[in-house]
Amino acid sequence: MSDQPVNFKDTLNLPSTDFPIRPTATTDDLRLLERWQQEKLYSSAMQAHEGKEKFILHDGPPYANGHIHLGHAYNKILKDIITKAYRMMGYHVPIIPGWDCHGLPIEHKVSEQNPGATPQEITRKCRAYAQEWVDVQREEFKKLGVVMDWDNPYITMAPDYEAKIVEAFALLVKNNVIERKNKTIAWCPSCATVLASAEIEYHDRKDPSLYVLFEMDTNDAKKLFPTIDKPIYFAIWTTTPWTLPLNRAILIKSNTQYDLLEVNGTYVIAGASRSEALAHLLKTEKKVVATISAEKLAQTHAYHPFVDNLTVPVIADESVGLDEGTACVHCAPGCGPLDYEVGVKNNLEIYSPVDPWGKYSRDIAPHELQGMPVSDGQIWVIKKLVEKNKLLHKASITHSYPHCWRCKHGLIFRATRQWFFNLQHVKERALEAVDTTINFLPEQGRSFLRATLESRWEWCLSRQRSWGAPIPALLCMHCDYAFTSFEFIMNVAHNIQKQGIEYWENVPVQEIMPPTLTCPNCTSSDFKKETDILDVWFDSGISHFAVLNPAPLTLSLSRGQSFPADMYLEGIDQHRGWFQSSLLTALVIEKQAPMKTIMTHGFTVDEKGQKMSKSLGNVIAPDDIIKKLGTDGLRLWVASIGHDGDAVVSETLLKNVSEVYRKIRNTCRVLLMNLYDYDHTQNAVPLEKLHPVDQYALHILNQLHTTIIQDYKQGNFTAIFHALADYCTTHVSALYVEVTKDRLYCDAADSHERRSVQTAMWYMLDTMTRLTAPILSFTAELISDQYQKNKQQSIHLQKFSEQVPVSQQDSILWDMLLEIRSAVLKAIEPYRAEGVIKQSLEAQVTVYLDPALKNYAVLEKFLDSLKKQGYSLANFLEDLFVVSQVTVTSSRNSLAESSLKGLYLRVEHAAGTKCPRCWKWSTKVDSQGLEPRCAQIVNKK
Repeated sequence: MSDQPVNFKDTLNLPSTDFPIRPTATTDDLRLLERWQQEKLYSSAMQAHEGKEKFILHDGPPYANGHIHLGHAYNKILKDIITKAYRMMGYHVPIIPGWDCHGLPIEHKVSEQNPGATPQEITRKCRAYAQEWVDVQREEFKKLGVVMDWDNPYITMAPDYEAKIVEAFALLVKNNVIERKNKTIAWCPSCATVLASAEIEYHDRKDPSLYVLFEMDTNDAKKLFPTIDKPIYFAIWTTTPWTLPLNRAILIKSNTQYDLLEVNGTYVIAGASRSEALAHLLKTEKKVVATISAEKLAQTHAYHPFVDNLTVPVIADESVGLDEGTACVHCAPGCGPLDYEVGVKNNLEIYSPVDPWGKYSRDIAPHELQGMPVSDGQIWVIKKLVEKNKLLHKASITHSYPHCWRCKHGLIFRATRQWFFNLQHVKERALEAVDTTINFLPEQGRSFLRATLESRWEWCLSRQRSWGAPIPALLCMHCDYAFTSFEFIMNVAHNIQKQGIEYWENVPVQEIMPPTLTCPNCTSSDFKKETDILDVWFDSGISHFAVLNPAPLTLSLSRGQSFPADMYLEGIDQHRGWFQSSLLTALVIEKQAPMKTIMTHGFTVDEKGQKMSKSLGNVIAPDDIIKKLGTDGLRLWVASIGHDGDAVVSETLLKNVSEVYRKIRNTCRVLLMNLYDYDHTQNAVPLEKLHPVDQYALHILNQLHTTIIQDYKQGNFTAIFHALADYCTTHVSALYVEVTKDRLYCDAADSHERRSVQTAMWYMLDTMTRLTAPILSFTAELISDQYQKNKQQSIHLQKFSEQVPVSQQDSILWDMLLEIRSAVLKAIEPYRAEGVIKQSLEAQVTVYLDPALKNYAVLEKFLDSLKKQGYSLANFLEDLFVVSQVTVTSSRNSLAESSLKGLYLRVEHAAGTKCPRCWKWSTKVDSQGLEPRCAQIVNKK
């Protein structure tokens, strides 16, 4: 007889799978993308569940002018997660991706690359440039696992969509909300275009701080101050000296007292509350000669400090502040929005002789400023004030100043003829929709959108560029009267649908001009086409009309969409952008909000909380994360971020995401490994006959299912992230796999006990794979390939599994059982530390359950039911504790109370011999050392 030990390994049911322990994303993901393309997954997903209730998430269009960045990936993956989830809930979810293509950035780039090109050439090359990036971005989004109708996107430069833009403008004209007027607006001289409020950024800038003397009209001075025989001056404060040539008034604060001060022999007027500060600034003693009311001063005039023969009025107005300066304010209605309002109210000249490139025009006075950039005008004005002895004090100030969001240069304000969307009546309806109609995720989005709407009364729609949808209007060449009408615009829209915006560029004015048109102002019949284009925010803002609305004026682009959308999902910056432009236009065109829910997310930021930007050098590309974590790792990172805050990218966070991904993947792999010989159609155990532990496992699985489905509906992806991590770690790895390992590996392969575990594991794997599919799209597809026999379609065309119809488990009972288990394992630990017991299977535990134990009656009832079902109480507890021997005694004598009150136990080394097959210790072994169960299985084989 050989002395060599017998190897019983081949008699065990050892786990096995082809599913790798580590992902090979670089090859697997590309292979799956090719497969999805061949299987026509994208179009099949758009058709899935047709006829069922729809869920419409309307995709806000990214701008087509470069590779996608992490913010793009974050946004698109969020949309993909939620649309996949709703599709797996059984909804019909057709989602059309969009791209924004018109606008200044593309026109700038193309113009730089093609100096001297004609407008027609610029338009043609802009189309080609944008299309190239649409194609690039489309492939980049696909690589993220995003499933959308990629073959049929909406593109704002497509002739059909361009026609929709013009149609929408026609409807605004028809509803009398479009007006053209001269107004002081924010202007970027570098880009030569007007900026909407949403396009203005504020940054600190250093500017001159001047105190300038405006001499009071001599006659007015004698009336108010008859004893003063010297000139009297208003001291005004300004940080924009270049605007002084445009001055048309001095503003003072209504219902306020003003002091006449003597400053080094000069008589100066300033607000009484500002006198002390002015004297301190000038480093002189405060000497008040007289005090007078603003109402008396408001009846006077003053001479301009350097423009000959110009006298300006002094006006009392509530807008004047008392917290800085002198409470005497320089007013130039042609280059300041507040000044403009005061100018209109007081019939002042809206004087703005500044051209689109920020230079003084020929109407400027003094004439020597003509053609000079206003930036040089700053210096010229200061020198002129010194020359005229009208500069009381000069310093510098660093203050918040408006800048262009594109070129980052400082803005000016100038009065020009612009086209406006008058929001006077729409605004109240928009605020009502925000308060009562639209849901917000997270809720604070409601206050954000309300705040951006409250401060806005009109929307400047015109831009002085060429790459964009035209404003169909005819301008009188003599008096600048603008003609347009609904019918006229619609005729243009029909032709744009056939030829694109090039139609407006190329069509002769005589061909589109109504035959009887004459100017109502000057009777001229000489007209030219308006050359301004529509704001690019208008392009994307009317996408609800172009894409969602199934019954537009002409061709429908809806392709299974419906109005209103169930959800708009974008970054928080879109409260002042796309959300707002969409809401305002929809309230006029469709008479209701275009969305039922607005969901927002934060910006992508680094570990210091700084927004990612090229200038800071902290940009992380999507590929950088994919290289570390794989594509599903990137997707899981997206899910891990709460959408009520910024998306932080840090080494610590990415490491945590990687660890959670590993736990989820390996948990599924463990389940797969133990199903290698299981066919659910043939081997499944009826649910009512499952082992109690297996029934409890499915009860926990049902709870997970309910929680995650609800979190998907609420867009609470970070809760899903944590729920999956907790489930895999706590319920599967640390508990279920441990307590079932002996039944899985050591019981007979086709035994009821083993098949019971496998049945539960199959449900766990199937449910988990489907629940994770919207997030871990590649991993879920590969896992489903492994366990779904004769798989017919992608996991992304399947539904979430139904809850397993297992009997409801008593949570009090199982909480108690797990507390007892925890107390037993805790009691074993000292013996392991001392080396008496190396692993829990070497332990023998004697327990006494005191009737005083909390919820003892519940436990006693369960233990009785075990006996009735034919289960050995000792074996049940041996599996639960993962020990070799358990004795339940009726006396607590010689037992110590455990960490759980009412549970008494004794731990000692197991008796007998260690079975070489299952490693349990037993006092009944055969000649090979096998305990009875193992002996029976081995001998049977």
